[in-house]
Amino acid sequence: MTRLLHRLKTSLFCCMLPLLAGSAYADQKGEIYTSNNAPYPSLTAFQLKGLQPDLWPNQDEITGNNTKRVVVNLAWWEWEPERLVVAGNQSCPAGYEKYDGHCFKINAVRDDDLRGYSDRGVAVTALVYGAPASWAISPSCKAPADKRNFCAPVNPDDFARFAGMVARRYNGLNGHGRAVDFVIHNEVNAQEWFDTACSPDCSGGAANLWVQTYASNYNKAYDIIKREQSAAKVLIPLTHDFSKSLDNFYAGQGPIVLSTQSFMEKFVPLIGGRQFRLAYHSYPKDLFSPTFGADDLPYVTFGNIGVLAGWLRKTYPDKPYAWEIQLTENGVNSSQTQEAQSKGVCDSFRNVLGTPGIESYIYHRLRDQKDEGGLATGLRDNAGNPRLAWATWALANRNDLNPPQLSCGFENLPYVKLTRSLVPARGHWASTRIAPSGSLGPTISEASWKILRDAAPNTRMIYECQVGANGQSHNLLSPDVNCEGLQTLGPVGYFYTTPNAAPGLVPLYRCRVGQGTDHFISPAANCEGTVTESLLGYVKSM
Repeated sequence: MTRLLHRLKTSLFCCMLPLLAGSAYADQKGEIYTSNNAPYPSLTAFQLKGLQPDLWPNQDEITGNNTKRVVVNLAWWEWEPERLVVAGNQSCPAGYEKYDGHCFKINAVRDDDLRGYSDRGVAVTALVYGAPASWAISPSCKAPADKRNFCAPVNPDDFARFAGMVARRYNGLNGHGRAVDFVIHNEVNAQEWFDTACSPDCSGGAANLWVQTYASNYNKAYDIIKREQSAAKVLIPLTHDFSKSLDNFYAGQGPIVLSTQSFMEKFVPLIGGRQFRLAYHSYPKDLFSPTFGADDLPYVTFGNIGVLAGWLRKTYPDKPYAWEIQLTENGVNSSQTQEAQSKGVCDSFRNVLGTPGIESYIYHRLRDQKDEGGLATGLRDNAGNPRLAWATWALANRNDLNPPQLSCGFENLPYVKLTRSLVPARGHWASTRIAPSGSLGPTISEASWKILRDAAPNTRMIYECQVGANGQSHNLLSPDVNCEGLQTLGPVGYFYTTPNAAPGLVPLYRCRVGQGTDHFISPAANCEGTVTESLLGYVKSM
């Protein structure tokens, strides 16, 4: 086991790196820069597994377990603790990076970390966040001392300059490695992490100003990042508070939060044609529990992550880029038992892989941190000792081994497993994600088929839709992105539209019991004696 966990496949890493291509430009101060126009790295679902590595000293141990994505934290206050401006051709002090006439203090530890992973062929996500409390934030921000760096910047141009410096330094052309994704600030729909000084009342115009402030930061950063790297993706980080019922505008009623729905409703009209992506944090509903499931609304968690994917497709039908989801901070708590955490990690992979549109899943984190209030989502404890979840996570996607070692849903790729289940006291459930639990006994898996995770010729997307109240419902499948007026539970995958499009296809029908007390899927044209509603398409037998 130990040798397997540490086995390296460095010969594969070279194939992931795109060819570098650059073009020169001069900024308003006359400084000549080279931008990177190379394409975005081509990654498959086998390679969506990523990690917040917590400056782990042995990078080969991380990358040797087929890890193709990492997050590197780049806190603005560490890079520009004081505002240092130089004129004309004047140089910055040693250990500083000059950008747009400003001097940024190089964080050597993060610098080495990012370059090391990039050199190993890993796609790096740069978390570009925070503000220097000594000079860049508003005096009206009343955040406690340990959160002052999360006060919103007074001037979005100052933050954008930092983002531009990061994008240029890590553009793959300067010997420092390449970051390909840029997350703009952290959990910006939670006042704790993006504080616009609206507390104690963040309702009405204060909520609008909150989102406008972030949009100004995002727009300025987006534009300068895309100038430095035309293929870069610029992400919006949101908590798992999804539905509007979770909006809380008042400090006396718990943490102040804008739901995903409310935040995006205000945000998208402010950014023009910029191609946004969500960086979602889909922890379990209770951060201190390893439990998640299909009934987790109004939160979107590992258990019902399809809700987010379906909502994005329904809400932004003309913006395919908005359908791409990156899960950039997500973990499963270990404080109950190591076994429960390990199972949760495996189940989270199954649901993520079962949701088309999710292109990365970055686990938070490699090891526990003392300053996270007992969150305990680490694959290793604070001392670095591995938990059971470490092996589960590390070995799940080892298609680089011979023979491959695959589990937790990776064994089905390029397909996803569509399962028909019976949920006692509720009815049938058809999904590529894990079915809910039954109140009168365990959920029964009745049959399974294989469908494509990615589009192919002669295929169409099929969606999962909720029939009835949350927690008491059954579901049905539909080709309608609007789920025929029902609550969308998200895309499940692609059905073939013709029986001869691929070998070994069988038809799959949507069936109705009575007037709609239950629905299920079946390969039988007569729906096993019930009502045949429609032919969904053609699928492969397991």
